[in-house]
Amino acid sequence: MYPSHLWRKGVLSTCRFLHSSQKCGMKTMQAWQAFEYGNPEKLQLNTVAEIPIVKNGIDVLIKVHAASVNPLDVCMLEGYGSTAFNFVRQINNCSLTPQGFPLQLGRDFSGTVVHVGKCVRSVKAGDEVWGALSPWQQGSHAEYVLAPVCYISKKPSSVNHAEASSFPYAALTAWSAIKIFGGLCEKSTYGKRVLVIGSTGGVGMFSIQLLKLWGADVTAVCATDAVELVQSLGADMVLDYQSPEFKQNLKQLNGFDAILDNVGGEYPDLTIDLLKKWKNSKYITVVSPLLKNADDRGLVLGTFMSGLQASFDTAMSFKDGRSFRWAYFVPNGCALKSIAKLVDNKQVNPVIDKVYKFEEVPEAFEKVAKGHARGKTIIDYSLCDEESSKENKEQQQNV
Repeated sequence: MYPSHLWRKGVLSTCRFLHSSQKCGMKTMQAWQAFEYGNPEKLQLNTVAEIPIVKNGIDVLIKVHAASVNPLDVCMLEGYGSTAFNFVRQINNCSLTPQGFPLQLGRDFSGTVVHVGKCVRSVKAGDEVWGALSPWQQGSHAEYVLAPVCYISKKPSSVNHAEASSFPYAALTAWSAIKIFGGLCEKSTYGKRVLVIGSTGGVGMFSIQLLKLWGADVTAVCATDAVELVQSLGADMVLDYQSPEFKQNLKQLNGFDAILDNVGGEYPDLTIDLLKKWKNSKYITVVSPLLKNADDRGLVLGTFMSGLQASFDTAMSFKDGRSFRWAYFVPNGCALKSIAKLVDNKQVNPVIDKVYKFEEVPEAFEKVAKGHARGKTIIDYSLCDEESSKENKEQQQNV
């Protein structure tokens, strides 16, 4: 088929969707957006935001039923990562101008497929799916979101949308840290001793459940009021970092095969020395200086400085046969498919701290900004729909 024919086919497909969308009243959507960096007060509810259009053959348009607020969303609202993310947006959009605003946050979501690109075969309109988006994409705090099919999978059937939305971003970050960057898997983890620092956030809680499922001996670090929660997730030992004896107790627990740090260098004088020597033990952190260095020093110099720091950290750890690794979130539909099976088999469970309505997104951001999470913060879009339907019924009864 000639390129002109392909172009015409794509245009016709887009026009058909636009025509059907207009017939269904789907011209615009509501979306929480920011037009400048700052605190949660900068978030504005745009009631006439454009619904994204499926232009790429692998894209899927999804009606969002629930999403979550992650610490990354709060940081991005303050400008974190803007240098690198705006650069990627410029490349993706073939533009020479910055593409930072409007900023639409939200990484993970659960919803229903509305429309698919011509190359999509794994899902169809009406399917319930979940997924997590790259940080440079327009996010899920909106009524509709566009995602590549390789970023999503069918959601677990055993949980509702609010529960499902608590998983993707945190679970994929943990999956990436443990399996991709940490080199651990179901067959190699049995009997390994793993220390999880920062165990009450989404990444930490999923990590504990996954590591225990794979047979690891897990020691977790958390605050006093979270000890029972972390124990309920299956941790073999829980250390209270607010205890006066914490550092002394931590020093006595050497001989770990892996350390997963979800906080970022809280105990630099202790952690590396807790790893086994000459046993290919690994220190894995999901908090790297790469994006901050790019923000502070520019993309080129910041990336160079991060490379130097990574080289230094790696060299220092190698002297005793250990390794130091930075881990990053990686969108992964195949991993989500595997995680969905674990959820349906009740092998990992959602842990939700608080649920907000769609109209309460700024309040949800404020809560996450305070830190000390005890589970995920969820935005349940159906709460508004349920309340509005109740109000309509009451009005009809009164009439």
